[in-house]
This record gives sequence, structure tokens and C-alpha cells, in this order.
Amino acid sequence: MSELIQLQNNIAVRKQFLATVSALALTAYIASTDTARSEDTNRPTVWLELGGQMETMQGAGTDMTAPFMFKLPTPGPYDPDPFIEPQEMAQNAFGLEGKIVVTPEGSDWNFTAAVRYGRANKVRHVHHQTHSPPISIYGNNYFIFDEPYADNRASSSESHLILDFSAGRDVGLGVFGHNGSSTINAGVRFAQFSSHSALDARGRPTLTLTNPGAGVFFKYHFSWDQYHLYGDATRQFRGVGPSVSWNASAALLGNSDDGELSLDWGVNAAVLFGRQKVKVEHSTTAKSHPGYAGTHVSTFPVLYSRHAPPRTQSRNVTVPNVGGFIGLSAQKYNAKISLGYRADFFFGAVDGGIDVHDSKTLGFHGPFATISVGLGG
Repeated sequence: MSELIQLQNNIAVRKQFLATVSALALTAYIASTDTARSEDTNRPTVWLELGGQMETMQGAGTDMTAPFMFKLPTPGPYDPDPFIEPQEMAQNAFGLEGKIVVTPEGSDWNFTAAVRYGRANKVRHVHHQTHSPPISIYGNNYFIFDEPYADNRASSSESHLILDFSAGRDVGLGVFGHNGSSTINAGVRFAQFSSHSALDARGRPTLTLTNPGAGVFFKYHFSWDQYHLYGDATRQFRGVGPSVSWNASAALLGNSDDGELSLDWGVNAAVLFGRQKVKVEHSTTAKSHPGYAGTHVSTFPVLYSRHAPPRTQSRNVTVPNVGGFIGLSAQKYNAKISLGYRADFFFGAVDGGIDVHDSKTLGFHGPFATISVGLGG
């Protein structure tokens, strides 16, 4: 039930986010059209753009596991699974973006600086407990205090920053109509990704009644195994490298004076040279209650204990990056609103392994909305 409520809340948050960005964009568009009227029909020399995005993420890291999580037959507290699903990184990141495009008057060249930032956080606490049957002594039912359970506290956070600096030239003005454009850009891209996850998983999957035959009340003895897994992982990538992109636009309806609807699309590619860092530590402990009378015992014999040494690694990596977008924009005079869908994938950017290195592709894709205002011209 808690997971259904969380899903409904996530959907509501997504709808509210997109509605808020769209409302801000529409407000800015209406306000700008009232002030942007001018007898000068020259194109602006500077475009300022602000917006937001909601991105679905993939490839952040590997789940931490221990043998006690996979006991067969499945104990009651392990159904549904309390250990693996809560470790999944937050799927949705929310962020902001900004861009400035400068086009010198009378030139087909443009110079662009853009920034995109997003972050996500997730905290889960899952507790499953089953009830043991009562014990009958001389016709009276007695309930034990300790019962089988599984408990997991998992948290994760992620942030990403992408900076682009490029110079481009319109190589096909008019190819996609009078107000269409086709621009080739070349420049530099910088990217930084950081994530952190922590896990505290505990389990007592079964509680076994034993009968050593020592007295009336003390012949009811209980034995069980107690497990604990602790884990912590920090991952980071930072890199910079050359980038190229192709952006195009084609007018669908109207014109920029009376209002114009355009189809926009683009593709991008980059090669980033950077450093990949990771620090992972985890430990697993199993203890056994051998069958004393009663259930509250302060000390437990240790079955096994594994405290893995922290894995701290840093290596130079080369990360290919490809992406693209498609969307619609509405422009009137020197004001424009845009809605679209964008994707970016960074191949092998993150070391997602636990005990050994394991490169993971980090991907972001989702809807975005922006507002743009043109100045000068």
C-alpha cells in the first residue's frame, strides 16, 4: 500500500512540475509579446533561454546483496522482496537549464553557452514482519515477543551538471522554409556526475521452536539466525572534451510577427576525457541464537562476519556521449516557448561495481520546457 501511495505521489509531482513550467513559460510568453512589438523586423542578436526538465535516469550502480537475502523456500518476511527493489536509485531527476546565444549582426555565425543541472533523492524504509503461532501450555496460549522480520533502510542521491560552449554557423538558411534553419555547431562539453547510496539491511527470516525436554515451562525453546548487511557507495565522474551538434528548425504554421509554430530537432555527440572515482565499503554479519529458553538474549554466537576492505579506485577514462531532442516551439516577435523530449547517454561513465570495477552507461531522457527572449536586432 505504501508503494502504491508513493507511486501516486510521484505521478502527482510530475504533473505539478510540468504544469508549473508550462504556466511560467506561457506567462513569460504573453508578457513578452506585449513589450516586444517593434517596427524593426531584424532578428535578435542575443537570445536568453531558461527552462526546466524532468529526466528518467539509468545506470547509476549495482545493488548490494548477501546470501541471507535469497533463502529458499522464501520466508514469510521476504515476500514481497524487501531488500533489492528499495536499493534502486531514484528514477526521476528534476533540474534547471539556461542558455545564451549570441549572433553578431549580419552574420550567419552564433556563439552559445549552455548549462544543465539536475538532481534526485530517494529514501526507503521497508519493514516486513510475520506473526508466530501462540504456544499452548496446559490449555493456555502464550505469545512470544520476538517474531520473524526483515528490515531495510536504503537511501540514494544523484546530481549531474553539463556545460556546453560552442560556435556554430547556419549552413542551410531557408532549406526548411523562410524562417527555417540548419546549424552545425562545434565546441567543448564538460560533464560531472555524482551519486551516493547507503544500505542498512537486517533479517531474522525464521523462528524455530525446539524441545530439549528441560522442565515444563522451559521445554519451549526458540532458535533463529540474525543477519545484518551494511553498505555505502560514492561514485563520481568528471570529464571534458570536444563536441559537435546539428540543430534544425522548420516552420509549420504562421509567421514570427503574427505567431509561428515550428518543429525543432537536433542531435549531438562528444568524447569526454576524464576521471572516474569510486569508494565502496560493506560488511555482513550473521549471528545465531542456538535455542535458549526465552527469546531476549543479549549475546549471540557469531556464525560468520565479513568486513570487506573499502574499494577506493580512481582511473582515467574516455566516455563517448550521444544525444538528441525533438520538440515544438511557438514564437511571436522576440519571445518563444518550447516543449520537447531530450535524451543523452554517456557510455561507461560510472564505475557501478561493488567489489570489482564495472563500467555503467549513464543515461538521461525526458521532457523539457523552456522560455526564450530575444534582445537587440
